[in-house]
Amino acid sequence: MAKPNKIMQMPRNGLPRRFTLIASAMLLLATFFIVCIFYWLYDSSKQNILGTWRNEMQQVTQKISHYLKMPIDAVTFSGVTVNKMMEEGKSYEEVGKYLVGQTAIYASIISENYTGIYGFYKGVYLDGSGWTPPADYKPKERPWYVAAVQGKGAVVLVKPFLNLQTNTMMTSVSQLLHDGESVVSMDIFLDSVQHMVEEMATGSIVQLACVVDQDGSIVAHSDATLVGKKLDDIGSTLQKELLQRLKADGNRHFEMYNIKGKYTVFIEQINENWSSVYVLNEDGLYKSLVVIYFASGFFLFFVMGISFLVVVHMSHKYAEAEHLNREIQAVANIYVGMIRINLKDDTITCIQSNPDLDALLEGHFNDFSKRATAMAEKISADQSRDLLKQFMNPETLEERLRDTRYITQEFMDDKERWIRLRFIVINRMADGSLHHVLMAFESIDEDRKRQEVLRKLSETDLMTGIRNRGSGERLVRRAMAERRCGMFCLLDADKFKSINDIYGHAVGDKVIIAIADCMKKTFRDSDIIFRLGGDEFSAFSEGVKDKTIAQRIIKRLFDNIDQITIPELQDRKITLSVGVTFYPATHADSFEAMYQRADSGTYESKKEAGNKATIIMQESQS
Repeated sequence: MAKPNKIMQMPRNGLPRRFTLIASAMLLLATFFIVCIFYWLYDSSKQNILGTWRNEMQQVTQKISHYLKMPIDAVTFSGVTVNKMMEEGKSYEEVGKYLVGQTAIYASIISENYTGIYGFYKGVYLDGSGWTPPADYKPKERPWYVAAVQGKGAVVLVKPFLNLQTNTMMTSVSQLLHDGESVVSMDIFLDSVQHMVEEMATGSIVQLACVVDQDGSIVAHSDATLVGKKLDDIGSTLQKELLQRLKADGNRHFEMYNIKGKYTVFIEQINENWSSVYVLNEDGLYKSLVVIYFASGFFLFFVMGISFLVVVHMSHKYAEAEHLNREIQAVANIYVGMIRINLKDDTITCIQSNPDLDALLEGHFNDFSKRATAMAEKISADQSRDLLKQFMNPETLEERLRDTRYITQEFMDDKERWIRLRFIVINRMADGSLHHVLMAFESIDEDRKRQEVLRKLSETDLMTGIRNRGSGERLVRRAMAERRCGMFCLLDADKFKSINDIYGHAVGDKVIIAIADCMKKTFRDSDIIFRLGGDEFSAFSEGVKDKTIAQRIIKRLFDNIDQITIPELQDRKITLSVGVTFYPATHADSFEAMYQRADSGTYESKKEAGNKATIIMQESQS
């Protein structure tokens, strides 16, 4: 049978593949855009929330800056006046009166959180509020004086300190005057700054709020117990990391992580020395936002999910139909030709065709029962014709398929190729009789060839190429069972062990192969020659019953053995000891008895050197 043409396609159910792909692509695209839009909206809302908190923080920072601006302006203005008085040569009494007057003015316009103007002028401490320092008071050693000298004429904020009398944090605003020795200063209570920070830190969103100087000392903190300490002295890893970030880059907005969560940090400069820091807990910051968008997203994705499930269901149904079609196609590909037979109408439908099947049908699709015998004769080889005619007989088909779904028959077609023909029941009528039957042709020629190759390999001695012991003995026993007479020989190479010991097994293998080649030259193609194993061989020559003919055959074998040339053996000759007998020797002769006679002949031949053959009859030896 030739290769099949394309099988007739099964009808397909469900939506077209193109629609399924387009629908899936549109759903994926819509999902992508929805995710992008939600991300954009979420990010915009997030930025708005951050902007709101940034504005609140900036407002508090501005309040703190404004709170510090009044004393800074007061010290600046007073410093200008005192510098002018110094240039005019005014005495410290005159400057002291000026500071008292300025203190009175500031007391009326500045809140109670500020002290009066004081300073150091021409070696004398002057205090505008009337405070008299103790005898051991050394102005030049005080922080307000030291910071002013280090400021070199600029107005500076002195490092905050704890006022032991009021137990509150304070700082000083100081300025060094033109003479490089005189200083004007004012003290500031930081209670208001602490209140501003605490008010900002109300609620769960603000993790902490604080004002720190450039060294990390806490001026104000949402936890009042930490005021006056340094950030790196506190056990909190969050506050230590804040100090590192402040010293490293001073970023105004960044995110931080630790084992407790994620935080958003805002930093604003209050002046050249101070910074306000606000740490927001992102869990609380975006909680409402996450809930809103999650609920909205869940609803939209629920709708998209329903739509996707509809498409998946439709695609699944289509895939099932496609899968079924592929399975049918895969099964059908086993066969080189298929026809469906309607036994009720006696008609034929070609399902899978090929040129040989088309030629067999000749374009006629009726009268299968009348044409079955002619079809069997036309398609089969001579040796398979009767077998195939019997198998394709429509009169017995009902009986043969009564209790089974299919029957098979292997035959050789008119081109000497092996084919397996199969009748398969498609359906039956209500009374159980056959209605439709599939007649399928399967090529098994390659399988038969492979089986034949494997059979030959299993029966062949791989070294010599002649039959092995199993296949040789099987053929001899079959000939004996069929009462075919003949000569049986056993051959044994003389002193073969010494060849292996002296020259090596590779040379020994060459000797074995050479002996087998001599046997193939000596005996006929119809004779059964085989290797028993090692250096032992056997042969059965059907029809040789005469001792004279046997001796002639053995002589021809010895002549071929004498011509063996193996360079590694140099001058050493190969010789054989042969035992010969005939079958049948008795009416009840057997393979074992025949083998025993030949083996005894071989034993006798080994008693003499050189090629020697001993013929053993039933009772005598010659």
